Amino acid sequence: MSNPPPTTPVEPISDARRTESLNQTMAAHTAGEPVRVFAYGSLLWDPCFRFDHRAPARLRGWVRRTCLWTVHARGSLAQPGLFYGLDVAPDGFCDGAVYTLSQDSLDQGLDQLWRREMHAAIYAPRWLTLETEQGPARALTFVVNRAHEQYAGDLDLETAADYIAKARGKFGSCAEYYAETVAALRAQGLEDADLFALLRQVEQRSSR
Repeated sequence: MSNPPPTTPVEPISDARRTESLNQTMAAHTAGEPVRVFAYGSLLWDPCFRFDHRAPARLRGWVRRTCLWTVHARGSLAQPGLFYGLDVAPDGFCDGAVYTLSQDSLDQGLDQLWRREMHAAIYAPRWLTLETEQGPARALTFVVNRAHEQYAGDLDLETAADYIAKARGKFGSCAEYYAETVAALRAQGLEDADLFALLRQVEQRSSR
């Protein structure tokens, strides 16, 4: 089942609500443990925080899915785009990277992360356990909020590629967003067959 794109501008959440979300999330962090963040999209190639370490990681039970409308950052109301989020999938998994944030700039890094990822509450911050080469690691992860008006639901590859190939917003084209993520995954030796197939369809449309 899919949902239509928004027809009016999406309102950002207030600074007070954003701060409350950050405080509530960090209250559940285990004291003394490093603060880790799981990256599966633009944070792979454009992190907004200082970090001491980055390593490959796998998150089970969730998948990287093209399921969010963008009508500002990478699209418009006239020509909506699509980007992806972590959507629940009990038998699935998502490969990405885990960052360990620098302790000496932690507060600044978290503030920048919340301003970016929690601009309009399309995500819900969660502490989830990743698989890494060093063993299980608990990390901060932003999963999709299915109740949000930007949640697109389940779109087939052809439909998604049609939207992505045409969309452009404040931060550039939707196609560039996908190309950057695929390049970052490949640079780290990570695979996502569905995402790679989608980008091929987008590139075919863009070259016409």
